[in-house]
Amino acid sequence: MHPTAILRDALPLIAQRPHLWPGFTPERTPLLTFDGTHTWLHHADPGSDGWTQVDGAWVWPGRHPALSAHTAVTLPGGLIAAGVLLPDLPLPTEPAQAARTLAATLIHEAFHVYQGATPSPAWPALELAALTYPADADIRHARAEETHWLRLALHAGDGDWITPARHALHWRTQRHARLNADHRTFETRMETTEGLAQYVETRFLGDHPDLDPDAAPQQTPRFWSYRSGAALAHLLDRTGTPWPAEVLAGRPLADLLTGQVGSPLPAAPHPQRQRAAQAAADAHHADQRARLEAFHAQPGPTLHLSSAGGLRLGGFDPMNLHPVEPGTFLHARHVQVRGPGAQVLTVGHPALTRGPDLFSVQEVTLRDLPTPHREDGRWLVHTPTLTIDLPADAVQVTPDGWSVRLP
Repeated sequence: MHPTAILRDALPLIAQRPHLWPGFTPERTPLLTFDGTHTWLHHADPGSDGWTQVDGAWVWPGRHPALSAHTAVTLPGGLIAAGVLLPDLPLPTEPAQAARTLAATLIHEAFHVYQGATPSPAWPALELAALTYPADADIRHARAEETHWLRLALHAGDGDWITPARHALHWRTQRHARLNADHRTFETRMETTEGLAQYVETRFLGDHPDLDPDAAPQQTPRFWSYRSGAALAHLLDRTGTPWPAEVLAGRPLADLLTGQVGSPLPAAPHPQRQRAAQAAADAHHADQRARLEAFHAQPGPTLHLSSAGGLRLGGFDPMNLHPVEPGTFLHARHVQVRGPGAQVLTVGHPALTRGPDLFSVQEVTLRDLPTPHREDGRWLVHTPTLTIDLPADAVQVTPDGWSVRLP
């Protein structure tokens, strides 16, 4: 038994890699790779049972349970490794290029292992802020303009890259003026968390991040931050300054670049990018309206639950959460809400919450309810997808179902 040829060829490329980041040593980072048949661990002892040692590596039959995505993985023995699923990785057909792609992906994930072992204010990102990140046309347009100028700066070669970099910073300033502090922090920290992992990956490949102004209006802020963070880091390399130390101290990449190239320089908007941003915003809002209309179109009785003192939001599924209106959130798959003597839990049943923000819930609406039953003063619904437990004396019958007003 031996590692697949692609993995076997990728490991020497990682060992021979150029200097990518101070203190970052992917050739010594534990690497966990599922090749479609076995899981291979290189550069470390797994510290747990079930592994077999083969030719200086460790092998697990099938996909190791801890490995479910391209990410930093913690094994049962406590070892943290860079994990990659080969079957989920789009690889070039040419073997040498496929090995380089795998090596670059392992380096990307190894950088996340490095981040986890290197305390810094640069890494924590407020992921939940992405759920309420504004989706209006002006912000999308400014993102497209910034992407355009970042790409020009990266591809300027030996020419003037500073002027387009300053134009990019201008459009960033315009965009950030429309964001609140949490959204700005989310973006700048995502640029250091994921953007720098993308930076070391593209440095290894000798390439630039993929910046597409035409696609930028449709991109999520998280997806875009991978590319923008890597672009800012590549531009900082051109300044010849020891900028990585400043990043580790918590300075945002764009602030460091501004300090090196000068203040933002205004640039005129491009009408085509404005139109594309408006179209993307319109499509987004149409999608959210359609989701809200589909929720309200569900047949069957409706439950309206509210509380004067507010309801407590417990678990929810951020991947299936949609801000459909200001202060209104559609939990398409899972949410748990508690109130005085009350609980609602959905797993596969949509629910609508309302309040000043995601976590300050004042109302919950559920549709297509089955018939409840009463037991020991409780008003109960229990199905595989829905659990409702309310004080029966608080439930009022309404024309469309029931209403509950808690203290």
